[in-house]
Amino acid sequence: MGQLFFFHEGGDNPFNPFRLFSLHRMPHPHASLLKEFQIAIDHIVPSVPKEIRAEAQKLHDALLKNEDASEEEIEAALAQVGIAEYPHRKASQEIAGKLEEQTRLALVLEHVDETVRAMLKKHLDAGVPLVEIVRSSLFETELTPEQRYQVEDALLDAADHVREELAKAIDPSSEKYLKLVERWRAHAATIEEKIQELEKLAAKDPKWKEEIQNKAARFREGFSVTERDPELEEVEKEIEYWKDTLGEQL
Repeated sequence: MGQLFFFHEGGDNPFNPFRLFSLHRMPHPHASLLKEFQIAIDHIVPSVPKEIRAEAQKLHDALLKNEDASEEEIEAALAQVGIAEYPHRKASQEIAGKLEEQTRLALVLEHVDETVRAMLKKHLDAGVPLVEIVRSSLFETELTPEQRYQVEDALLDAADHVREELAKAIDPSSEKYLKLVERWRAHAATIEEKIQELEKLAAKDPKWKEEIQNKAARFREGFSVTERDPELEEVEKEIEYWKDTLGEQL
């Protein structure tokens, strides 16, 4: 469920879902990362099976109780949940993507003040999607921290409303939905195969081994529910780049 701040809809209150602390406990060493994990769980799209959601919560809670849990263990759990929910999220977006985008955009524009609204509309009218505006340097240079907070708060506030609209629009038991899930599951498997192909290139030359391994690891981290989805084309381009770079070593 990449990332992306709005791909995982839901949750009763995005500012208070975490269950991270009690009055008699010290904060977990990786409390911030676990907080992101809980937000991602609470914002999983409604068509994701309850079993996946329950397993995600179980993983989170076990890590929360284990103060010796490493950052790597938490990130591995995030990726595990992300791979499980990925095909369902992609299927949901394919069925109701425009509805999701339109609902979110309308709610965000309604939430922010006139100055922020004018800035957003200027770029939206030029064909720039909201997600690209928020990711771009424009978001940092054209808005003050307080104005950026308005947009971020609006996106969180819109999450429940978008989730409700998606729940109305998508039947997770329909043949169309199930076929899309299988298609996206196969697509995820293809991406993983390509990542493995990239990893194998690391053994061809010690000089580039670590860099190639890091590239592969970053692609795989993209399946995490808190990161941007890995794109097949990007992995394939990386493979071609390293094949050209390694040349005689292949």
